[in-house]
Amino acid sequence: MASLIPGNLHTTAMAILPHDEVDEALKLALSLDIPFWPLDHFLAQIDQPRGIHLCGNPDWEFLLKRDLDILSMDIYTNAEIFRCYGPDIRRFMERGAVLSWGIVPTGFEAFDRESQDHLISSLEDIWGTLYQAGIDQEQLLAQSLLGPATCCLINPDREKTVAKAYAWVQELSSRLREKYSLK
Repeated sequence: MASLIPGNLHTTAMAILPHDEVDEALKLALSLDIPFWPLDHFLAQIDQPRGIHLCGNPDWEFLLKRDLDILSMDIYTNAEIFRCYGPDIRRFMERGAVLSWGIVPTGFEAFDRESQDHLISSLEDIWGTLYQAGIDQEQLLAQSLLGPATCCLINPDREKTVAKAYAWVQELSSRLREKYSLK
């Protein structure tokens, strides 16, 4: 089943932003391939959200079995745990759902010690585990998005590191889409 949500490692986020100015938050949200609404208090007006963003380590098996169109997760922090769910991820994707790989840290200290090459290597390592679990590479890439790992409201520089992280998400997307010849 083909997903209605474009994948191919385009960029998105489902996040709360630390911005004080609505215009700046919207500018950042609209800078991604698939924009999002950054004002969380408006989300309560949606009766049946079709996607979930998780910054913690919930029951992945439970979530992967839900009728979601998109699941956005903090893979940066939870990669080792998430590797264990290959069969559940395969079933999730077989029904056309999309995974958003939250790979770029938005926290000041974590972001400062990272490199784009390391993040790409980590992500491709996780994907390798999933290929071994029977997930086709072409399908995985076609039904994947890239995003920031978490929301970050406590940085000492407020929105500056978050903006840098969003720029990295876009750069990683560009690099990986070129590497895998994705449009």
